[in-house]
Amino acid sequence: MKTILQALKDEIHYKLSSGFYENRLLARGLNGNDECTTEVFNGNSFQGAVADCLRSLVQAQNYTEGDVSMSLSDKKIEEARNLANSIYRSIGESDKCFGEPTVYIGG
Repeated sequence: MKTILQALKDEIHYKLSSGFYENRLLARGLNGNDECTTEVFNGNSFQGAVADCLRSLVQAQNYTEGDVSMSLSDKKIEEARNLANSIYRSIGESDKCFGEPTVYIGG
């Protein structure tokens, strides 16, 4: 048996915090501790959570902390953006990934 939370983590392939995954599931009305069935996995709520996580990768800054490095090439960012938008469209939502992320420093 695989939980919904574990299935979501397995779909993304990149390290995001467990809290972030849990928040995306909660926002989509899913309990991460529930069993992930075929119906849940293929459902709009789970697929929306997958797209939300991919979107976070597009918006993420590159960083290195200790032995952990998080950086995506421009090609990988574009692939994540396209996949997220494709999922959003397939579940009846509008595209949510646009252009380059913007970082503001200072006031």
